[in-house]
Amino acid sequence: MTPTDSAEPTLAAPRHTALRRLVEDPAAFAVRLPEEPRMRRAADDFSDLFDLGTIDELLTDRALRRPAFRVIRNGEQVPDTACLHRSLLYPDVADPHKISRLLAEGATLVIQGLQELTGPLAEFSRRLAHDLGRPVNVNAYVTPAGSQGFGDHYDTQDSFIVQIHGSKRWTLNDPVVAQPLSHESGRKVTADAPGQTLTLAPGDCLWLPRGWVHSARSTDTASVHLTISLYEWTGHWAWTRIADRAADLPGRFPLSTDFFRDRSAAEKDMATLRAELIEWLTRADDSALVDLVRAAGAPEFPSPLRHPFRQALADGVDEDTEYTVNAHAVLGAEIRGDRLVLTLGARGLTVPATMAPSLADLLSRDRFRPRDLTPPLDPAQRERLLARLQSEGVLTPASGSRT
Repeated sequence: MTPTDSAEPTLAAPRHTALRRLVEDPAAFAVRLPEEPRMRRAADDFSDLFDLGTIDELLTDRALRRPAFRVIRNGEQVPDTACLHRSLLYPDVADPHKISRLLAEGATLVIQGLQELTGPLAEFSRRLAHDLGRPVNVNAYVTPAGSQGFGDHYDTQDSFIVQIHGSKRWTLNDPVVAQPLSHESGRKVTADAPGQTLTLAPGDCLWLPRGWVHSARSTDTASVHLTISLYEWTGHWAWTRIADRAADLPGRFPLSTDFFRDRSAAEKDMATLRAELIEWLTRADDSALVDLVRAAGAPEFPSPLRHPFRQALADGVDEDTEYTVNAHAVLGAEIRGDRLVLTLGARGLTVPATMAPSLADLLSRDRFRPRDLTPPLDPAQRERLLARLQSEGVLTPASGSRT
């Protein structure tokens, strides 16, 4: 095989292992994210990701701290004094007894950033981010029976709503802002029509595109659901990254001292800026812009988990050691000259381009042993490659392996 840029989609191709748990046709869904809500009944049993026991564990065993949680009552955040410990070493730790009382009074507990707090959900989030090419954030909403945390509102992120426990009745209305951007949140919303209503039961999954006005109320049982939100990944987002990072971006001239007093002076400044931007965009190189935006966006994806102590105590690469392949850790792969560059979130890995066929074989597997690698590399090359992949978290020794 002669290394070419065609190696990129092969090496980093998504397997949709997470997305297929949420939608019926993951390949088609990923090509173009739907612009209208979609419901999938009995999508899956998600108890392996999150359950009532996880909530107790987070609150009592892990000393959940701000900003990993908040308590909402009547659409407003409950003051810290009502839900935090005050006698511990860290004053920002959740007090489970106070929070239990608040829940009994109808408040909603929101546990935030779960993709960084729980192992199974963190792994699922990494896989979903790879499937859709967008980082994800996961919040849990714990609402007592017959209660509502928020009134009608819209979000600026696309989301999956996954019902874990109990049931919740949702009301959906058409967007009042088409495809809102992050700075367009917070607008007061009043639903003029009754809207579409639906009730989510455990295992149901609702796709809720950004901008759709919604509210939700638990039924006669307490409700727990996950909101799995996709980061805003738009042309506007890309442009802001370009504007922040392009070394030769125009607009360095000072605005007129009469900018706020003389409209003609202000308009002259804007005409100059517009002309400079048009000239800059006309001569801008698309490939260079891609590199700039990718460099800005890749660190927003979680890098694969490293296991430095396991690596330090290992005896090296053994022919019969079985490894788990974390193919979803490879966000992108691109051949540049004689080098193959793998993007691993905020980190990168560069190897000789001649290793592309062997890496393509390795990343197509769920598990493998070094002796099975094809096409084979010489022993020294193979040991260096596998040791590096293991140190970067692309490979981890499988449970029960010899290391």
